[in-house]
Amino acid sequence: MKKTLVLLAALAAALGWAYALRSGAFTPKGKIIKRTRFMMNTLCTIQVPNDLGARATGAAIERAFDRMAELDKKFSVTNPESAVYKFNHDRAPITDPDVAAVAGTALEVSRATGGAFDITVQPLVDLWGFYTTSASSQAVPSPEKIKAALAKTGWRRIILKDGRVTAADPEVRLDLGGIAKGYILGEGAKALKAAGVKSALLLTGGQVQSFGTAAPGLPWKVGLRNPRNDGYVASLPFDSEMGVATAGDYERYFEAGGVRYHHILDPKTGYPARKTMSVSVITPDPAWADALDTALFVLGPERALAFARERGLDVIVIDAAGKIQTSRENPARNKK
Repeated sequence: MKKTLVLLAALAAALGWAYALRSGAFTPKGKIIKRTRFMMNTLCTIQVPNDLGARATGAAIERAFDRMAELDKKFSVTNPESAVYKFNHDRAPITDPDVAAVAGTALEVSRATGGAFDITVQPLVDLWGFYTTSASSQAVPSPEKIKAALAKTGWRRIILKDGRVTAADPEVRLDLGGIAKGYILGEGAKALKAAGVKSALLLTGGQVQSFGTAAPGLPWKVGLRNPRNDGYVASLPFDSEMGVATAGDYERYFEAGGVRYHHILDPKTGYPARKTMSVSVITPDPAWADALDTALFVLGPERALAFARERGLDVIVIDAAGKIQTSRENPARNKK
């Protein structure tokens, strides 16, 4: 689970804006239509300036939600009708174009980051129990169990050829949850544009995607909360196609022996990555942002920042000691 993104209250007060509680965005009062729907195990919110009229704008938002809900079912690991479920349980090859496209992007991120992002770590996730067991009953798995789970993982065992996804090992299972939300947000934005919407902000969990502006001359503004207190790390003005995704150690975790064990696992060791508190990736591509925030978290601050600077990415990293570092001097200024 990723930390919710919100705006700075001081900025809102200064501009006389209204605070949209669940969406995490400040927008000019009375000029934005907002809808929220539950999907992907979280609340998803879309905000659109009321330029087309209330009826047309509302219909466009519902159209986007319908497309997002359709994709949510496709990527589900628990829906028996999904391509992912059939792949994991029946060894059925994946030919669905959406799922295959996301798998392909995931493998690109894995290659680019040396395996720091891995869509086959489900056996480790299940072993640690972050999504199936209450924190009070969680415990650190034995080294033997972690070794056994690691033996069932490995992104190189996923084969993508001619739009068809197969596995080189029958024990490998696929979970695209670390990248699918970003892709789904992007598809929601496409559906809005197809309906004539010129500007919107979409939010789900710890990820925001936007295009256009909140109002003429006013960018969408998104803020990043400090993971350990009520302060803020940055305010990000978006006035073009742009988004941000955040991964952190503070949503799903338990403590044992004075040590915090969180859900972002290093695919190479099977244990939670240790050097980072949170990573935010700012980029126009929501699928890459979704996958890269996890990958860079695993790489650790030094390697994450080097990766980002080499590729011209805007990244905000908070290390385990709480030190805030950025890949550029002013990451709040998005690139055109």
